[in-house]
Amino acid sequence: MNSLIKTARHFGLTLALCATMGTGLVVSAPVHAEPGSFHVSGYAGRAAEDRLLEIVTRYNTGFVDSYLAAIAPAWVHARTGPVRWEVEGQVVRHWGEQHHWEFNGLYVARWTEFPWDSYIDTSFAIGGGLSWATEVPRIEPRAKEFNGGEESDQFLGYLLVEIEGRPPGDSNWSGFIRLHHRSGASGLFSDVRGGSNFITFGARYYF
Repeated sequence: MNSLIKTARHFGLTLALCATMGTGLVVSAPVHAEPGSFHVSGYAGRAAEDRLLEIVTRYNTGFVDSYLAAIAPAWVHARTGPVRWEVEGQVVRHWGEQHHWEFNGLYVARWTEFPWDSYIDTSFAIGGGLSWATEVPRIEPRAKEFNGGEESDQFLGYLLVEIEGRPPGDSNWSGFIRLHHRSGASGLFSDVRGGSNFITFGARYYF
C-alpha cells in the first residue's frame, strides 16, 4: 500500500505541474483531440518486480534498479462515442541493470468520459502492439521460471495501461501514470513466457 500512496503522490505532482504549465503557456482553443489531431508524451519510470496481473490487482510492488525514459508521438485515428482510438509510436532508452534502446508501435483505445470530469478531466487507456529492443533485455529472462533457462527475445509484444488527468477547460497539458509492459504473451512471441513491467509517470501535450 505504501507504493500505491507514493504513486498517487507522484501523479498529483505531475498533474499540478501540467496545470501550471497549461495556465502559463496555453493560448489555443479548447482541446478536443478529434480524429486527425496529434499529441506527444514524455514519460519515465522504474522496473517493477511483480507480474502484470499482480501489479494491477494488488496495487503494490517492489522495484528493480532498471529505468527507462520514453518519447511517444501519437495520432488520433477515430472516435466512437466516448472512446478515442489512437496510433502511437515510442522511442525508449533504458539504463541501470540494462542499457539498450526499445522501439514500439501500438494501437490504443481510450475511454474519455467520467462523472468527475468537471473537477479533473480523466481518461483511461489500454493499448497493444509490437516491441523491438536493440538487445535482449537483461531483466526479462524471468521466463526461466517456466522454460528452464531460456532467455527473452528482442522482438516481443507490448501492452500499456494508463490513467490520464488534466485540469478541465482549455489546458493542452496533461499528466499520466502508465504501466509499460513487454512480454512474450504467454509464448506467442518466440515461446517467451516472461517479460518486464515499468511503472512510469509522464506529461502529454495536445496540439
